[in-house]
Amino acid sequence: MDEKIKKKIRELREQHKIPTAEKGVPLFHPGIDESYIANVYPSNDIRALGFKSAADKLADIALNEPGYADFFVYSIVYLYRMYIELRLKSIIEITKQIPIISYKHNLEKLWKDVKPIMKGSSQWFDDQELEAVEEKIKEFYKIDPFSDAGRYATNSKGDPTFKGIQTVDLEHLKQVMDSISTALDGSYTAIYEDRQGE
Repeated sequence: MDEKIKKKIRELREQHKIPTAEKGVPLFHPGIDESYIANVYPSNDIRALGFKSAADKLADIALNEPGYADFFVYSIVYLYRMYIELRLKSIIEITKQIPIISYKHNLEKLWKDVKPIMKGSSQWFDDQELEAVEEKIKEFYKIDPFSDAGRYATNSKGDPTFKGIQTVDLEHLKQVMDSISTALDGSYTAIYEDRQGE
């Protein structure tokens, strides 16, 4: 590229404050200003809550600011799915004290082990609500069995993800996720509090 053109591009970027990647500047930096510093904890509970909170925030933006829904739907679905996966894994971890790496992204397998734990863990929900939670987890697993629908347009076999789904009501999705998170988070909290009392 001609030096005059390069110079003009640099000037335009500076004038319009367009960020420029700089060699030697790390992505992850401990920071100085406490309002921008995030603490990193070795906890799947914190991660689960973070994925759910991030999905909720994106859904709120998409619902209140026109033009974002079509872009955010994939991230929202991915974040909600990761919330479910990590919440189920955190329940297994806290009760069985075993590593959860063997489950990979299999919600069905995770639910099979978590359901009996939840059944005996909390007075916050009854069998009917537990069945509703199971129904939603199975629905998510059917739509996104390998946790790739929110990330890729096709799966590892080249088939389209979100097969059969053309639209997603983000407000409804958020409401349903709120309803199942009550049981999932309540169960985790009850187990955690029981463990603290031991």
